[in-house]
Amino acid sequence: MLAAAKANNISEYSITEHASQFREPRESIRFGSIHPNGRIFRSLKEYNDEFRKADQLAYPGMKINRGLEVDFSPRFEKKVGEFVNQEAWDILLCSVHEFEDGKDIEKIVRGIVDPASAHEHWREYLRLERMALESDFVPFKVLSHPVRITRASKIAPPELDELLLDLARVARRRNKALELNGRDIDYAPELVRRLAIACSKAGCRVSLGSDAHHPREVFRNVKTAMALVKEFDLESG
Repeated sequence: MLAAAKANNISEYSITEHASQFREPRESIRFGSIHPNGRIFRSLKEYNDEFRKADQLAYPGMKINRGLEVDFSPRFEKKVGEFVNQEAWDILLCSVHEFEDGKDIEKIVRGIVDPASAHEHWREYLRLERMALESDFVPFKVLSHPVRITRASKIAPPELDELLLDLARVARRRNKALELNGRDIDYAPELVRRLAIACSKAGCRVSLGSDAHHPREVFRNVKTAMALVKEFDLESG
C-alpha cells in the first residue's frame, strides 16, 4: 500500500483498518457488518508493530498516519469506544454500516423496490450518521463514506438534498469533515456531487479518501474528488 502511495507521489498517507478486524471486539461484539475475509489482528500491539515495520522500510518524504475506521452503532458505542481509546491515534474515521437493530445496511436494503420502504431506510441511515457526528465515543475527524447506502439502493427520498444539507450542517457544528469517497464515486458519482454541494452550502470541510482495500486502489478517484473541491470551493483536510 505504501509503495503504491509513493508511486502516486502522495506525501501523506493514512492507514485505517476497521476496528472490527481486531480479535477482542470481533469476539465480544456481534457486529452487523464485517468483512468476511482479511487479516484479524490479535491486538492493538500487533497492529502497531506493523507500523514500526513500515517505518523501517523508509519512505523518505512521506508521512504515514496510524489510524482506524471505527463503526458507530448505539448498541455497542461504549464498548467500541473503550477499545479504541486505549491508544492515541494520528487519525480516526467513523462510519455507519448497520441499522440500530444490528442489520447490515447494504444487505437489508439491497433488492428493495418499494419506494416508501427504501426512503425510510435512507432516512434511518442518515439519522444514524447524524447521531455519529454528535457522539464523542471516539475523537474521530472524518465521517467516512456518508452516502454508502447507495451501493444497496439508489431509491433515495425526495428530500435527500435537504437531508444531506442537514448532515453537513451538523458536521460543521461538530468540526468534522465528510468524506468524498473514492469507492462511492465509482458507484454513484452524482450522489457524491450532491454531497459536495451540501458541504459547500453548509461550509463543511471535506476529506478525500480512496477507500483502498488493495494497492491498485490507492488514490482511486481522488482527482475527481479534488475537482469537486475546486468547483465548489470546498475546504479539505
